[in-house]
Amino acid sequence: MQKHSDEYRLHHLPHLSLMGSFELRYEGQSVLIAPAGQRLLSLLVLSRRTLTREHVAERLWPDASGIRAAGCLRSALWRLPKLNQPLVVATPSTLQLSQDIETDLTATEDILRRAIAWSEPSGGHIPRRTPLPDVELADQALSSDLLPEAWDEWVIVERERLHQMRLHALESLACVHRSAGNFGQALDAALRAVAGEPLRESAHRQVIETYLAEGNTGEAIRHFRELRSLLRSELGLEPSSLLCRRVASAAGRDV
Repeated sequence: MQKHSDEYRLHHLPHLSLMGSFELRYEGQSVLIAPAGQRLLSLLVLSRRTLTREHVAERLWPDASGIRAAGCLRSALWRLPKLNQPLVVATPSTLQLSQDIETDLTATEDILRRAIAWSEPSGGHIPRRTPLPDVELADQALSSDLLPEAWDEWVIVERERLHQMRLHALESLACVHRSAGNFGQALDAALRAVAGEPLRESAHRQVIETYLAEGNTGEAIRHFRELRSLLRSELGLEPSSLLCRRVASAAGRDV
């Protein structure tokens, strides 16, 4: 009986998504939330702790007076959807996200950390048959940025942190797949890392190494030349000497 009760409870928990876009789902339906409510819930999720009302009001309405910001906060709380359980646990002085709300942030961070660890020396570059238990969630974690349309400072800092984790994870996956001889998957991961940050040499290096590993030296040289042209035009820089020597050695001549 307890098992069925737990399964029913988990199935009916509100689920809050922040990766890619904001969405609250409850009992299989998308729940409409006003912009102020979205920012409030996002701040509580990203803070990962109980916050004072004063702090929340200052972060969400930094240009408003204390009294006006407090009024905006009360309005945002009042307009939150009334579900079977509260979204926010509120006291006269503090606010905290309800523990009954599931978010995609924790799962995303877990996937990214595991993906990064796969290519660490302790892992021995050993490929996993099923590296990720939830393919759809893994693809979202490796493809989406945090609230890409939000420009609050507290979102930007967290988004950049997760973005860098995602790039490292994709480079790690490229390395692991290449070691296992899965060149198509390795190239896909490496090119996704390049798309996420076109000026990131380490991502381009994974593309080049994958081309070389599968015997496509010409493609590796072409990609290297495109990278060199991009770095020169955008930053006035040259690729690292290490990468230049690697490509020259593979080509048997300067490139």
